[in-house]
Amino acid sequence: MKWLLICIISEAFFHTSTRRVKTNQKFSSPSPISDSTLWSFLSLVQVSCSKGRLPTSSSSVPAKCNFDQENKPHRLNLDVGDAVIILKETTHWYYGYRQKAKETRGIFPKTYIHLCEYNIVNGEFCIQRTDIVEEITKVLLEWGSIAKSYFLSTNPSFSKIRRKMNELNNNRAALISGNLPLDEVRKVKLLATNQIDTGNKLLGLDMVVRDESGDILDTNAICTTELYEQHVHAVQRIEKANRLTSDRGTTRTLNKYSHNILLHVNAFVCKFQEDSDLLFCLFDGENHKPISENYVVKWSRTGAALEQIDNNRVLFTDLSKSDLAISKMYLVCYAIRIGSMEFKESVESKRTSISMANTMLNASSRKASQLSVSSSGSSGSTGEYVIRRPFGVACKDLTPIINNADDFRGNLDLPFIMCDKDTLDGTLRKLISNKDIGKIDSKMAVTIEVLRGDIKQIKEDFPRLVHTNVPVARKMGFPEVILPGDVRNDLYLTICGGEFSRIAKTSEKNVEVSVCVANEQGYLVPGVLSIGAGHPPIDEYKSVVYYHDDKPKWQETFKIHVPIEDFKQCHLRFVLKHRSSNEQKDRSEKPFGLAYMRLMQANGTTIPQGQHTLAVYKIDHKKYDKTVANCYLELPSTVADLQGTKPSIGGLSLLPKDHLSIGVNLCSTKLTQSVSLLGLLNWSAHKETLEQSLKALTLVPGEEVVKFLQDILDALFNILVENDDPEKYDQLVFMSIIYLIETVSDLKYQHFLTVLDVYINESFSFTLAYTKLMDVLQKNIREAISPKEKSADGNNLEESLEVRRLYKTTRYLHYVMKFVIRSRLLYTEMNCTDLDFASRLQELLRMFIDMIGCPSNLLKSEGALLKNLHIIATDLMQVFDQEPLSVSIVEILEKFPPRRLTQSKMGCIKDFVDTKLFTLPKCRAILLPVFCKHIKDHLESKEEGDSKTDIWQQEKNLSKAAKVLGQKKSQLHTCDTTANKKVLSLSQHHESPYRFV
Repeated sequence: MKWLLICIISEAFFHTSTRRVKTNQKFSSPSPISDSTLWSFLSLVQVSCSKGRLPTSSSSVPAKCNFDQENKPHRLNLDVGDAVIILKETTHWYYGYRQKAKETRGIFPKTYIHLCEYNIVNGEFCIQRTDIVEEITKVLLEWGSIAKSYFLSTNPSFSKIRRKMNELNNNRAALISGNLPLDEVRKVKLLATNQIDTGNKLLGLDMVVRDESGDILDTNAICTTELYEQHVHAVQRIEKANRLTSDRGTTRTLNKYSHNILLHVNAFVCKFQEDSDLLFCLFDGENHKPISENYVVKWSRTGAALEQIDNNRVLFTDLSKSDLAISKMYLVCYAIRIGSMEFKESVESKRTSISMANTMLNASSRKASQLSVSSSGSSGSTGEYVIRRPFGVACKDLTPIINNADDFRGNLDLPFIMCDKDTLDGTLRKLISNKDIGKIDSKMAVTIEVLRGDIKQIKEDFPRLVHTNVPVARKMGFPEVILPGDVRNDLYLTICGGEFSRIAKTSEKNVEVSVCVANEQGYLVPGVLSIGAGHPPIDEYKSVVYYHDDKPKWQETFKIHVPIEDFKQCHLRFVLKHRSSNEQKDRSEKPFGLAYMRLMQANGTTIPQGQHTLAVYKIDHKKYDKTVANCYLELPSTVADLQGTKPSIGGLSLLPKDHLSIGVNLCSTKLTQSVSLLGLLNWSAHKETLEQSLKALTLVPGEEVVKFLQDILDALFNILVENDDPEKYDQLVFMSIIYLIETVSDLKYQHFLTVLDVYINESFSFTLAYTKLMDVLQKNIREAISPKEKSADGNNLEESLEVRRLYKTTRYLHYVMKFVIRSRLLYTEMNCTDLDFASRLQELLRMFIDMIGCPSNLLKSEGALLKNLHIIATDLMQVFDQEPLSVSIVEILEKFPPRRLTQSKMGCIKDFVDTKLFTLPKCRAILLPVFCKHIKDHLESKEEGDSKTDIWQQEKNLSKAAKVLGQKKSQLHTCDTTANKKVLSLSQHHESPYRFV
């Protein structure tokens, strides 16, 4: 058996900056060129690895392999990025010369170049680019020499100009890529011109006068006054661009939860005999389960990737910090050969190397080579005998790569072992444990890159690295943050295993499971299954076939994407068939068993998460009526539903010893597996159980709550606004909203606070909600501070319940007020006036003052109010006059008795100093005297203890006061030692509040 070397050309960008990567791998040439078939042909081309894509630049086209065949005659050696002039051509070859070395001419394969449009300038061929691309090129050349001098002289502006050059380079790549629509092209063009203008200003270069579209103005075609006005506009535009750049630099760092892994498949060295599917995925070695969807590379027996010759990479997305922190994360590749039951020797399998040019299949032959699970087995459209058989497994521990990505820049080798008689999962376990694997002669070569940020951000930062053709393999679970509008409805199904009796067979079966989605009538729903990214949707999934195994363990996972509106009417159908090793016998084999599983349960929830054991029914083809495609739906689907019975119907009878195990993993933002949550989301159809649904919300796991956060909030505010019994439901809805805020504020789900903020600012649309929220809020305060009759033992249990409710309310009061304010703003946008709102808000603030003055024990609620008061006041500035608001804040602080919640008051004052309200002169004149008074009282306070403790306490108080007032502690010291004189001298130094802070 000879060995076949398989290699792929691919792009090799590992950073924002471009690097040229060379390897020592070479390909044999196409058939010899025939001079009799040449004819004159002239065109400008550019060396590229990606057929059909424009390279990024003439000097830095990314490729891993160059055309280098010096040992053969008449060959023209090409480096990646060379511009080549073509003179003649044949079917597979071009004849020409490099533009930078015109004296040397030769032939080179067509697959190594990419045709480009060109212009002739001064007798030289120039690649045709847009004006903005040409301008960026010239600017980068000019800035490059200046940046070099900055670097040598350690100029502090070097890092800024380098960052701008990288941004310009990325924008240039995006413009050249040809993947942007016209509106995006205009946006990127304006962004690039802004970067050029701000960079020129930073370097002290001449200003470029442009029009509103970013095009350079012709100074000879406009008058002097107009040119002056354009100069003024240019200055303003540059200042605005600088502000936007700084803002964008601060906001881009907010997305710290999304992580991605970019995989390049470079080469595969192994004994190869048949077409195969290579399924790559990220794998949790600790829990032994896949993390991500599969990425499918269809590998031909000739030694190349079918369909993906120009795109052999994938982006694994939605990874969280906890995923990257897994003790053992592996990159796993399952190799599944597609062909006969046993290996067949062929001419192709004996080859030692295959030319890349010869593996470029035309459209018809490529389609015929797609011997995949989408074909219908032995009775496929091509009539070929096709079985999916286990081939081998490769894996690599990614943990050190994730932790130290800079140390792993080149190719990574994945050791590959064949399955022999073991299953794919068993082979993987053996490879991970490194036991009984023997000598490893086969391997895969890949490149790994860890990228931070969401997909949109990555495509902006690395347009050449992640272009529109790069497939995306999502995590089989939710990311850390699910933003509003991120709709997902994916069901991941795992065929775990089964047990099947022999019946009339003398030996074990070769079981194949065919899975499809069918509707209520039993008809197949097309195009809703996916074996992985990089492969088009399929109608039917076919499992791997294990030879003579009555208890196969498949552990094969694929995705089902059924539209939400069709989910309720669909079910999964599993057809079991014995595959014979004899092709003639296999053609006569018919399915022996059938199982099914509904996607939606009778109560309206989806199929439960976890593993399910399905009942298998024998198919009697003589009695089975194929015209009634859905007759099996009347039978129990799971073993648990059988309850000891042996049901049968129309040619289907139970096989009591047989069963099929499947695993279900639902990732949906619209469908839930919680009955309690479903009742709340569908409240309008079940109003009689609304009260129970609201009370049951607290029983829903936090994972489900944050997944459906927007839908739950929409449902709750709909109930709040539309319910017919406010006395009964308003309080329940209000506390349910508090429960949602409490869940999201939990440390485990704190990253969803961003989602809550986005919902309030962008998705919330209930204009009348503020009246209901304020009513319930006032009611909670009123009931908590109202005296109640005490029980015989002196305790008031009812009041205790209301006090706890008030504490929860005040703890998350800032978010309640955000809803109130947003609702009020939406109400006023409708040109509606409500003169009563100001008085109602003033009344609410008055109730806060009354709560503080209440003699009952509400210390926790008062402390929560002080903690959130500065946030509430800042938000209230949008709907309430600043000066009355400042007066109310003063009254709240003044209502506190001396030495009550002193630390909380100091923290509240400190937070207020940093608010926008405190920067307003009139408001500061109201707030500052009260703040100073409380600070003075705090400095004068003495704790019981010895003199050393008193001195230590005074120093501690003085430090806190200085921190609050923004002064150094040394500036507060005077010759006097008493705290009273210290504060007195400070107050005299700041007589006018307008000079303070």
